[in-house]
Amino acid sequence: MAENAPLLPYNYFYTPAPTLPVRQPGDPADPEYVRQAKPRQQYEHGITLRGITTSNVEVDITLTFVASGIVRVRLQACDSQSDTVKFARELPPVPVKSVSHSTGISLRTDELRVELSLDPFHMAFYDADDRLLLSQNYSERTNVRMKLTVLPFGFSTVEGKRVAFHDSFTAEPDEHFYGLGEKFTDFDKRGQRIQTWNMDCGGVWSERAYKNVPFFVSSRKYGIFVDSARAVAFDMVASNTASFSITNPGDELDYYVITGPDLKTIVTRYCELVSFPILPPKWSLGVWMSSGFQRDSAEAVLSRARMIREQQIPCDVLHLDCYWQRFGRWSELLWDTEMFPDPAGMLAQLKALHFKVCLWINPYIGIESQRFHEASEKGYFLKNPAGETYVVDIWGGFHPPVGILDVTNPAAIAWFKELLREHLRLGVDVFKTDFGEGIPADAVAHSGIHGEELHNLYALLYNDAVAEVTAEETGHTGLVWARASYAGGQRHAAQWGGDANCTFPAMASTLRGGLSMAMCGHAFWSHDVGGFTIQPTNELYTRWSQFGLLSPMTRAHGNTTRLPWDYGETALHVFREYARLRYRLLPYIYSYACIAAETGLPLLRPMVLEYPEDPATHTLDLQYMFGEALLVAPLFNESGERTVYLPAGNWVDYWTGNVLTGSRFITVQAPLETMPLYVRANSLLPTIEPQAFTTDEPFTNVTFNAYLFESGSYALHDIDGITALSATRAGRELHIQVTGAKREGALRLLPLEGTTPVEAVTVNGQNIAQGSTTGPRWNRQADGSILVTWM
Repeated sequence: MAENAPLLPYNYFYTPAPTLPVRQPGDPADPEYVRQAKPRQQYEHGITLRGITTSNVEVDITLTFVASGIVRVRLQACDSQSDTVKFARELPPVPVKSVSHSTGISLRTDELRVELSLDPFHMAFYDADDRLLLSQNYSERTNVRMKLTVLPFGFSTVEGKRVAFHDSFTAEPDEHFYGLGEKFTDFDKRGQRIQTWNMDCGGVWSERAYKNVPFFVSSRKYGIFVDSARAVAFDMVASNTASFSITNPGDELDYYVITGPDLKTIVTRYCELVSFPILPPKWSLGVWMSSGFQRDSAEAVLSRARMIREQQIPCDVLHLDCYWQRFGRWSELLWDTEMFPDPAGMLAQLKALHFKVCLWINPYIGIESQRFHEASEKGYFLKNPAGETYVVDIWGGFHPPVGILDVTNPAAIAWFKELLREHLRLGVDVFKTDFGEGIPADAVAHSGIHGEELHNLYALLYNDAVAEVTAEETGHTGLVWARASYAGGQRHAAQWGGDANCTFPAMASTLRGGLSMAMCGHAFWSHDVGGFTIQPTNELYTRWSQFGLLSPMTRAHGNTTRLPWDYGETALHVFREYARLRYRLLPYIYSYACIAAETGLPLLRPMVLEYPEDPATHTLDLQYMFGEALLVAPLFNESGERTVYLPAGNWVDYWTGNVLTGSRFITVQAPLETMPLYVRANSLLPTIEPQAFTTDEPFTNVTFNAYLFESGSYALHDIDGITALSATRAGRELHIQVTGAKREGALRLLPLEGTTPVEAVTVNGQNIAQGSTTGPRWNRQADGSILVTWM
């Protein structure tokens, strides 16, 4: 791990990832792997086999076709008594056709085929077109001694003890891998070793992650999800350039191979398996402004709120970080009454200014708090191996040691929820659920689960509790603003990227983490505008604001001020203008939020997800698509210059209206006030006039900006339903079709280079008069655009 690199200062983190033992001279030189298998039972949805390893140990193998395009592979020791945590949901299984032949068995559904060779044992997976997707690798050996250089389908024993199960597969030379949680390394995980172990990263500079997910997607159109809460190791063509391997500590290997016609389908099917994202309330898609990690007071909070409104910065949420509570007792969930003498009165004034309020919390309580002693006496904390309350220095000396809430104890959860309920009834709207990664591997929980298995699961149970009480008291979906997560954590919108340094490289790594999360179906991801650690320069703050305000969710936060007026007039102007742009695009953003809740497809989309057939997109990780229509290219340096890749087709510069052709890289010069932003040809962008804050009412006066060359369509999702709009150019005619919830609307046809001026307009087949002042009408604007209005 990077923090233990030679000659670098030692960094202490309480929960280092567990490591597997190294083989000693007396241990078997090779792992045990399945060399042959015999069918035990074939059934409607799969098959069970008895495998024989290289030293004649019997193992159980089960293949189950759990859903369309998804097959589950489970390898266990015959004597396994494992009762491990599972994250996959039960889906309607699909029937499988089984054909036996001279060397094995073929299992087929409409979308997936698995070929089983029985002696020697081998599995290969094919898609609906019989294209090879994935093949087990048993063959990689050293040249003379013929020792394995991979870990095939089987298990390993060290000092007579079974320590892990594993499998290895051939990696194609041009294959790329994406996902595995919020990893801050290159988006393409080829050549990397990844371990799914949640950690307080202390930065965004390595594969360490607050949010791990044991799922990845291959450019060859398959995904693999390992259903385990343990520290699963993924060696993605790092140790051997011909293969990748999966290693799970414990008593089994349980994974799902997920296929589909494209990468989007694979992400959606993975979400079907573990959870779709929830749809957060509309206001949460607005701007969140934080106090920052610094001393705070009611007077300061109200001053910030008034200043935001005076500066005409659209904003919906004020976040109060740690110091709403007394230092040394975090997180006892009691107001610091010296600094906040009248919380109810302050909250009422913030409501009058149309702000929602978020409070910072964590699942630990400092030993100086009376609530620590109360919870410890009642057994509400995790225990150490001696059976005592586990007291840990989670803050590295900055804050007194703490106890860790036992999220497996129903009584502890009920107590914790009541503490939160008091604040929700007072007027708080949402909680920032910080931490949740520091669970000791030797902790003992009420439920009996071992600390090593609880470690990654903890964040999900912690966020579940907070989301549940929030939904109970507010009536909206169980929104949290979480730092730690794991497989299935998309059910907790939202997550943010943790404590990034205030540097351009950290900003770039933050985006890479978001892209990796996106491939795991986490749609509502965000990050700290400006970075967290120390103080950003005015230019970095400005560039990060542009990136942040066109991210799925937006919050300005750090360990010093992140208020835009503290970074100079240019930064204030840019923040305001990009916040207004975000609020102008809220119908577009909310539509993709609804799509995310239905499909798991993220708002922030890696280029390869939108253009998987274009090899130039396969490793791009410094630009992204925001929805399907907008290409966003943040600046990660002070030069104002960067390279942008435009995929095939026409693209329109959002700021100038210039038309650019795709399938090429371009070099862009962008002044500080401008971030490169491009609109896909034929897009219809729904917009509104930006307001100071968001309501939960349906959008009104929606205007679709049409970047139309031939034809385009858009399905506007809103609280009142779906409105479907399509528009087509036919010579000098513009034909519009509108159906669905909204009976009133407008379309602005932008004048684009190479297009013919429009002279006639129809809406739903009826000719519309030009220049009319009442009823459906169209008019030519001063800038050459055509504005069509209907009702």
